[in-house]
Amino acid sequence: MTAELIAEWHDELARLTGLLGDLFNRPEPRVVFAQFIEGLLAELPKKNGWTLSERAGHATADRMRWLLNGSVWDADQLRDEVRDYVVEHLGDADASLVIDDTQAQKKGTKSVGVAFQHCGLTGDVRNCQTMVMLTYVTAAGHAFIDRRLYLPEEWTSDRERCRAAGIPDETAFATKPGLAIAMLDRALAAQVPFTWVLADSGYGRDPQLRAWCHTRAVPYVLGVPVDLPLDGPPGKPRHPAVKRADDLLHYARVRDRRMVASREVVYGFDLIRGFAPASGWCPHR
Repeated sequence: MTAELIAEWHDELARLTGLLGDLFNRPEPRVVFAQFIEGLLAELPKKNGWTLSERAGHATADRMRWLLNGSVWDADQLRDEVRDYVVEHLGDADASLVIDDTQAQKKGTKSVGVAFQHCGLTGDVRNCQTMVMLTYVTAAGHAFIDRRLYLPEEWTSDRERCRAAGIPDETAFATKPGLAIAMLDRALAAQVPFTWVLADSGYGRDPQLRAWCHTRAVPYVLGVPVDLPLDGPPGKPRHPAVKRADDLLHYARVRDRRMVASREVVYGFDLIRGFAPASGWCPHR
């Protein structure tokens, strides 16, 4: 994002950061917060405490560090304010909520939730943090409205490590689809206008997420892996038995369904309608 574009947005950005000033009980962090947001949007080769501070004209990185590590503010309140701002400007009854995760690569072991796990940025296993994100998507634009940091079991099972990192004792392990469900519940409670829930096969294979959409009559399009176990018809001449998701390709062709198949994932609306995953839950839509 160029300096010229930030300048064009100056008045609206100032209004937004001004609205968020209530997060802080002192004026100093309000000013640094606005500078912090502008720095994140700016074209900087690296974005850390020092580069953001230099852009803001600070002699040291102390003020930026204090904003993140010492000042008192409510991250969940900030999340809700941002969500309401997005809905105010992009709200649409036909919007989609898109579930996905993103990773931040790390070198050490102290960052909360860091572990060797799949990294979507590189396509392999790396030492990284994983954040589950909920994006609000409309024809007019898209923006993040919620996020949850994923804590692997090696973290939640080590209470001393959690306490050292400031993680409350009541924080239990939750799968990434479980975190996504919590964010969807929050969106419903906040009356965020939307129609669709979308996600890739990493989330679509989870029966609890599909059940959440089913029980709330929320239309969804979820990718599922080709090896997703299904309990379907036993099969007969020219009609193979349905034991996994890719067996449905035959029926999809027969019914002239629009579908895209790849080596790893099969996508399609109502892909497994009428067939029961081996876990015993039958999807509806």
